[in-house]
Amino acid sequence: MRYDSPSYAGAGFGFGRPWTPAVRALILACGGAYLAQLLLGRTFPIVDLFALDTGRPLEIWRWATYAFLHGGAFHLLFNALAIWMFGSEIEERLGTRRFTTFCAVTGVGAAFSVILVDRLLGRASLVLGASGVVFGLLLAYGVLFAERVITLLVFFVLPVRMKAKHFVIAFGAIELFFGMAGGDRVAHFAHLGGMLFGWLFLRVPAGSPTRVAGGPGLIETLRGRLIVFTRARDDRRMDALLQKVNDRGIGSLTDGEKRFLQRMSRRKRWN
Repeated sequence: MRYDSPSYAGAGFGFGRPWTPAVRALILACGGAYLAQLLLGRTFPIVDLFALDTGRPLEIWRWATYAFLHGGAFHLLFNALAIWMFGSEIEERLGTRRFTTFCAVTGVGAAFSVILVDRLLGRASLVLGASGVVFGLLLAYGVLFAERVITLLVFFVLPVRMKAKHFVIAFGAIELFFGMAGGDRVAHFAHLGGMLFGWLFLRVPAGSPTRVAGGPGLIETLRGRLIVFTRARDDRRMDALLQKVNDRGIGSLTDGEKRFLQRMSRRKRWN
């Protein structure tokens, strides 16, 4: 497929690969945030305030800010390198505005995915890093340049050639396997969420309206579904606590459980 891409001759970065505007802005933003972590982290709780805390899903700003924070220099370096390698060509294909929207959707989608999985499993975790965006870009590369043959260096020694679409499928399968296996500190379901929302984004043709006339937009729809999920979970917990009171008396409740029932009674009164 032939396409015309804008010229970014004024912004080059190594190996002849152009450093396109949105890619440059994203990498510099991540680098600036990491520098702030290093310089201010001991006096200002940047990670505590801006990382994604899946136990507090309604603190919406975290759904975006977590992607700019990183757990170490190598974490930042790997993500920045991947954004540059895959993102520059994708930005040329999609255009800067649509590429920026793509990165925002995959970052927020990755956050939504890991929150949903953690809530279903009854756990909470702290997530940071742009890996959800990176895996969204990986998916986009496999979709937009599906037949392109790329060469991987397995263990940095053994060259393996495969089509981009097969590369993406392999990475997705690996992430799903490790996500199901658990036992490590990597947010595999955030990676898979980035891929899923990247695929959904690319299914919408460029220039299509994001909102149906008179209907809810994407953010409103996701927010509504999250509220429904949270309320269903709270209702199950309330039923269990009421059964506990019935079996063992009000004195068996902890202070936290009593506060929860008081909050639920106020919700029921106003709904």
